[in-house]
Amino acid sequence: MAVVAAIAPRAAALIDFNDGHDQVTVNASYGIVYDSNVFVHAGGGGDTSQVLTLGADYTRRAGLIGVSASVAVAAARYADLTTENFTNPSFHLSLSKGQGRLTGGADLSVQRESRSDAAANVRATSWNYGSSLNVRYPVNDRYYFTSTTSYSLRDYVDNAALFNLSSYAEAVDVYYVYTSKLDFLGGYRIRRGDAEGGSHTLDQSLSLGASGGILSKLNGSVRAGYQWRDESGASGGRYGALTTSLALTWPVNKRVLVSALASKDFTTTETDISVDTSAFSLTTSLKPALKVKLVLDAGIEYSTSSFLGLRGGGREDHAWSFNAGVSIPLFSKVSAAVAYTYTDNRSNVAFSQFTRYTVTCNLSVRY
Repeated sequence: MAVVAAIAPRAAALIDFNDGHDQVTVNASYGIVYDSNVFVHAGGGGDTSQVLTLGADYTRRAGLIGVSASVAVAAARYADLTTENFTNPSFHLSLSKGQGRLTGGADLSVQRESRSDAAANVRATSWNYGSSLNVRYPVNDRYYFTSTTSYSLRDYVDNAALFNLSSYAEAVDVYYVYTSKLDFLGGYRIRRGDAEGGSHTLDQSLSLGASGGILSKLNGSVRAGYQWRDESGASGGRYGALTTSLALTWPVNKRVLVSALASKDFTTTETDISVDTSAFSLTTSLKPALKVKLVLDAGIEYSTSSFLGLRGGGREDHAWSFNAGVSIPLFSKVSAAVAYTYTDNRSNVAFSQFTRYTVTCNLSVRY
């Protein structure tokens, strides 16, 4: 088995300067992962890998603009599938303005990623670039506008069968302050996607929703609407479907937190196929009343994917997954975690039908 620098992470001190307005922290983690189906397709084999991650974070909370930045590198070595070894750097920069009439923030990220993709049934490596600009402008005490402009690019490495994907999007929402805890909203989003396979997509959606205290002790956001996709290219088409997004949390008590996420949206696979995807997940986090301050997490997820048009070939996937984990603080700056996930993907395409489970043991340090 190849080993990723199997050394214990060395301690580093927190750097705090400028009267506490500027801080630098460093972190490191080492993990052992077993994946039963690395390539996420029928008959796919498994392997064990070791992953070492090193990173540093910088935050500045002074003046008109807040700054946070992070840089990290993750390296993995597989026991048998050595061609899947990777060394992936990442960088993220965020600027925020919380004072004045016009508020918001800007984000920029660059990341090299190696992942198993169930839509394409392959494991692929790509450079991912992303940027966004979010602004909020109040009209009066009752109404305010928000705008989100975003761009993303996924650039695949050494895989001629996959197409690079880029996307530009603009979303504008108007909010009505109903109470001090609840806002109603309505919005419009337009998104253009380009795939090097030759297709171009234009998505538009109209939606209504609410944000804040949805019900007693139930907080988050809910929105639903309708969307259209126009796809150009040799086998393009026009598709319409409902669109939804939901993110809710319910603090049952001081020790139990329940979270729910749901979404329905159009996506484009790296094989240049439009997909109508729906997903729902429910997660519970528990902090038992023990002397050891461990945290238990468990969750379930269900998703459906309809591959559209002639290129989609009528493929339908229905996947459900279960995950569970426990994290334990060993010392003030050191923690350990164990996690398990199981996925069962049912598909009407035999090659795309598979089961998969992963077991992860991780040790992390943060200063």
